[in-house]
Parts: sequence; structure tokens; C-alpha cells
Amino acid sequence: MAVVYLNKRFVQAERAKVSAFDRGFSYGDGLFETLRAYAGWVFGLERHLGRLRKGAVQIGIPFRGEPPQWRKVMGELLRRNGLEAGDSSLRLTITRGADTLGSLLPPETPPSPTLLLVAKPLDAGIFEYQQTGFGAITFRWGSPFNPLGIKSLNYLYNMLAMAQARRESAQEALFVAPDGSIVEGTTSNLFTVSKGVLTTPPADSGLLPGITREVAIELAKKEGMTVREALVPVDELLSADEAFVTGSLKEVMPLTTVDGRKIGDGNPGQVTRFLQERYWAAVEEERLQGVRGATRER
Repeated sequence: MAVVYLNKRFVQAERAKVSAFDRGFSYGDGLFETLRAYAGWVFGLERHLGRLRKGAVQIGIPFRGEPPQWRKVMGELLRRNGLEAGDSSLRLTITRGADTLGSLLPPETPPSPTLLLVAKPLDAGIFEYQQTGFGAITFRWGSPFNPLGIKSLNYLYNMLAMAQARRESAQEALFVAPDGSIVEGTTSNLFTVSKGVLTTPPADSGLLPGITREVAIELAKKEGMTVREALVPVDELLSADEAFVTGSLKEVMPLTTVDGRKIGDGNPGQVTRFLQERYWAAVEEERLQGVRGATRER
């Protein structure tokens, strides 16, 4: 029986109740973060909470809680759901809270925010696609759609694009701006590799600057690779030597086909494989440091 963490309490999922007047339900007035846990250790927690806190400040939702507190809560939630031994995903959602319906504008006196944390096992398909690569479609969008660069609850277009991808037997959809350049995926950021140079769309193109995107850039630069933040036209992606996408659950995921056309030879590339290994090593390094730190605190 699943357990969730709602407004500072662990409760059975079927008993978890949110007000019908919650602005997250009425207007999508909120934010969320998706995190991945490795044998109970949540990777990149400080980065995720930092992004969530920044977004909360931008839209005026009070959010409190330091990484050690949230790490304790997340660890307990994983334990209560029997997920502390394997790989799992967590979603932390924050909304402005309950408010009387009728006004699109947020109230002058903010209500108490709603906080919901959910944990579940990681989709087993991710491991398979990390080895074989996966396919994407291009999905044309009218304009850069995330000018604030925040992970808001307004994911309708992402959902519709992903539904179209599934209808075409693909695993991701890449949003294409009016100028013909790719902005990002529905739940990922894009990288291409050509002649050893990595290119990823810039943050000011309207994308959500992903945590895994940030880590991948850091790891690539640490290994002496050249990383460009520049527009990626669809034709440039299709002619790349290799490509991959990044996301907290996907990690570094090989992108092998787009609109049915192969990227490179249609197999995961060497740079992608190398960065996968470096990413997994970074995860393990952080996990071990965290375990050692927790041991010293005892």
C-alpha cells in the first residue's frame, strides 16, 4: 500500500486529500521537481531544491526546507514504500494552496502552500533504452514556451507532444521553434555531437535548464571536451555524428532516430557512452560521500 508525504505528514496514498479549491488544480499554479534515487540516495538534491526555490521566488510561492531536511523526508518515504534498495523516482510538487475560486490573480495574502512528495519504482524501460538508444519525433511549437525557465505545472503541451510521439512509436518529442531550431524535449534537454564537439540549445531559447543538462556540461568540460550552447537546427541534428538527451530519470540517454531517420549509424555513440559512464561515476561518488557524511554525523 503506497505512502505519500503530504503537507508534512506521511499518509496512505488513498487517504491523501487536496482541497478542490487548490490553485494547482484550478490554474496549474505551482511547480515540481522530479528526482532519481539510487539505492535510497537522491542524486543532485541540492541542485533540484535550488531550482525549485528559485522558481518559487519568481512566482511568489513560499517554499522552505533545507537539503538535509528533505533528504531525511525522502529517505523515510522511500523506506516506507520499500524502495530503499533499488532505483526509484520521486516527484516533489508545490502549489500556492487552496483559494476561493473566481479570480485568476493570486490572492494578496498567499494561502499556505500545498506540498506533495510521491515515490515510485523507476520505469524498467529506461535501462533498456540506455543500452539501445531510443527514438524521437519533432513537434513544431509556435514560440519558445518557457520564458521564465521554470518547471511549472503547466505541462499540457508536453503531454500532447508525448502522446503524439507514442502514436508514432517514439519515446520522446523534440519541440521545434519557428526558426526551425530545436528547443528541448518534453522531459529532456538535447545534445548533439559532431567532430567531437558537443552542442546544446542555449538557456535563453526558452528551455527548462535541466539539472542533468548542467551536470553533463560540467562532466564534459572536466574531460576536456568542447561544449557549445548554440541553436540546433533540425538539419544539424539529423547530420550529427551522434546525439543524446538528458533528464533526471533518463540520465544520459542515447538518441538514435528522429522522425524515423537515423542519427549517425543509428547506434549509441562513443561520446554518449563515455558520458554515461562519467555520469554514473558522479552519482556513485556523491552517494558514497553522502553515506560517509551521514556515518560521521552519527
